[in-house]
Amino acid sequence: MYDLGFNYNKEYTVFKIYAPQITSVKLLLYENYDDVRYNSVDMKKSYGYFEVKVEGDLNGVYYKYQLDEKFEIVDPFCKASSINSLKSCVVDLNSTNPVGFIDEQYKIANRNEAIIYELSIKDYSSDISSKVDEKYRGKFLGLVEENHVSGINHLKNLGITHVHLMPVFDFVGVDERNSEKFSEDNYNWGYNPENYNCIEGSFATEAKNPKNRIFELKKMIQTLHANNIGVIMDVVYNHTFRNKDHPFNLIYPQFYRRDNNGDFTNGSGVGNELNTEDEFVRDFIIHSLLYFQKEFHVDGFRFDLMALIDSETTDKIVSELRKEDDNVIIYGEPWMADESPLPKNRRTTFGSQKGKDYALFNPFFRNAIKGDNDDISTGFVQKNVDKISLEVGICGSIYYDEERRGFCKNSNETINYFNSHDNLILQDKLLKTNADIVTSTKLCFDLIMLSQGIPFFHCGNEFLRSKLMFKNTYNLPLDINAVNWKLKYDNNEIYQYVKSLIEFRKRHSEFNLYDENEIRNKIKFYDLNDFCICFSIKNDKGFLLVFINSGEQFEFDLSKYFKHFVKCTKIFDEKIIETEVSGNIILIGERKSGVYSISMEK
Repeated sequence: MYDLGFNYNKEYTVFKIYAPQITSVKLLLYENYDDVRYNSVDMKKSYGYFEVKVEGDLNGVYYKYQLDEKFEIVDPFCKASSINSLKSCVVDLNSTNPVGFIDEQYKIANRNEAIIYELSIKDYSSDISSKVDEKYRGKFLGLVEENHVSGINHLKNLGITHVHLMPVFDFVGVDERNSEKFSEDNYNWGYNPENYNCIEGSFATEAKNPKNRIFELKKMIQTLHANNIGVIMDVVYNHTFRNKDHPFNLIYPQFYRRDNNGDFTNGSGVGNELNTEDEFVRDFIIHSLLYFQKEFHVDGFRFDLMALIDSETTDKIVSELRKEDDNVIIYGEPWMADESPLPKNRRTTFGSQKGKDYALFNPFFRNAIKGDNDDISTGFVQKNVDKISLEVGICGSIYYDEERRGFCKNSNETINYFNSHDNLILQDKLLKTNADIVTSTKLCFDLIMLSQGIPFFHCGNEFLRSKLMFKNTYNLPLDINAVNWKLKYDNNEIYQYVKSLIEFRKRHSEFNLYDENEIRNKIKFYDLNDFCICFSIKNDKGFLLVFINSGEQFEFDLSKYFKHFVKCTKIFDEKIIETEVSGNIILIGERKSGVYSISMEK
């Protein structure tokens, strides 16, 4: 049992903190979160740990720690906090469970068949166009309101299997008071960790109530699960927003990496980086993840700047999370923001995941699809075709042959995407590069949905969401970040196309090949012209034949490549269809994708 923080029962609560370089710690108990007066209790030190048992029912009591009669801190191991993280709070976690939550039964897609949809809780329902009740706009429960335009119905109808929640742990950078909910300067993505094991209060309807935020996150997860949608939590175990004044630094300076002068190193670009090689830090991260997995029934984790986590810690994370749920999804960013003292051979980056059962974002495929994130470089959808990089991505970035060499052993090690919350959103990138936005967006989705690997896209890509050419909008106002749901109607053609494409992928296991040997044996490429990617996937009846074409129209002679075919049926072209193709010639329209089923002689 991991016993740091508070351990509550009705008769007494035990408080425990690790502070080996501190001489004395006092527990300060408050009746209300904004009280100045407190009751002080001395804690006893043993082997670097301070502990005290307080009799009575402390459910709802607030507390802080006083270190060496100098500093007052919130408990960095606590599981509940007051509004704006002013104090920690003791809560009976059993009282935060919605009815039926403990024993909920649900079925979500196998992790190798996931289709991931990234969103920000605040972005999703803050705008009035979401038609969410004002009380729930920008809140956990706004995501799962029954609503025909947004809410959970949008997620269900779209067909995704998992939602990726941008940070929902307690972070700094916003005022959690409801009165400030829609204030222009009160926005942040949340990559500013404060209390890792607490829930962000600005997403709750009653931020002043420490239990409410826990209950509402659980209720949201329960509702998603009831609709067979898994929940992935974005976690940031590479840095804290504060460094010198953060409780971790005050109780255990070794929590952070240092240079030879003892100064904080800055691999995160935020002024510090967690020292994940340290046994105590590693243990904290693993138990924090297990807490969210067990207490909140979270189905997966996305790791921010994962290269800053040493690969030994990552391997242990995967091992421990898989013990609880073999279907848990684990992936992250295989890069860092700045230089780090963590040796290159110990970073969680390209290649470190091989055969390890976790995935990494794939920037090589991303850039081949539409060019680099923010500049005017171009990719396949703008007719700048790098066939080798595209074909590697289509194969799940495995080692396909000497020419096509990826970084993965198996296809479930790559997250195939064309944008995430960072940088220019796809529609603005396409605008910047003078691309045909509708056609190019379709081609982007074709490439991630008709390839091996795990497809991932950002909220609103399915109806051409824009952020007015702003990149990295982490602290910009809601009039830039909030999703405008009117676009769903204005761009219904794209929405219906993406919905159809997702359904098509889910119907065809050919796009969920996993093993590298199977991929090599079943996928074959055809070099038709400079602008078309063409490949076949062998199945029990014959083949699926896929064209993803960014150039002019052309003809394909079936008999040249499939000498013993019996029938050819077009099964996807703008939507799921079944149209038999007569003769040996297939006509492919300009800048368009199509999938055909080819039956062969037995």
